[in-house]
Amino acid sequence: MTFKQLFNSALLLLATAPPLALLAWDEQADLAFIPNGMYDTLTFTLFPIMTIVLSVVLFRHLYKKYNSNFEFKHTVKDYINVHGKFRSAFIPLFLPILIYLWLWTSVCISAKLLANKYSDNIWQQEYQLLEVGTCPTDYEYSCSKLTVLDLKSYRKHSFRWYLDKSKLVSLQNNNVNLVGVTSPLGNIVQEIQW
Repeated sequence: MTFKQLFNSALLLLATAPPLALLAWDEQADLAFIPNGMYDTLTFTLFPIMTIVLSVVLFRHLYKKYNSNFEFKHTVKDYINVHGKFRSAFIPLFLPILIYLWLWTSVCISAKLLANKYSDNIWQQEYQLLEVGTCPTDYEYSCSKLTVLDLKSYRKHSFRWYLDKSKLVSLQNNNVNLVGVTSPLGNIVQEIQW
């Protein structure tokens, strides 16, 4: 393995490891999270726009470099010859996904995990328990997917819950009090009271 190949592998690892580590940490913690409007705005509006802008800027920069730098042009052509056009086409598709993943995990996942660990802002609100469903088979037997209705905004939220499954089934279509901590991007449910 040449130094250039080793450097490219290390660069790829540094680019993908932090978001993947945060995603794995979030999946392992498996927090019952109810997002707020700011989370939705970031996830579905601001980050996609920023991803498009950053991708266009990055591709434009690379295109200019490709046209002006003979060595870079030769390196790109060699890469395409070695790896093929089909495999090389995944790089332009993967970069916007990686940019979005970086933005989303660094802001949304980090805020959620830090709020769960360090937040002192106690939160509680009454919701209507609409449905107690089953989790996919790769989760524990005690896992249930709860769908609740916010009685203030009339928005539905779903999250996984691991306690009191039989009691929650009997409380379906009744009001329950969700207690937890609040973060700038939503609320983390730590207890359900009935």
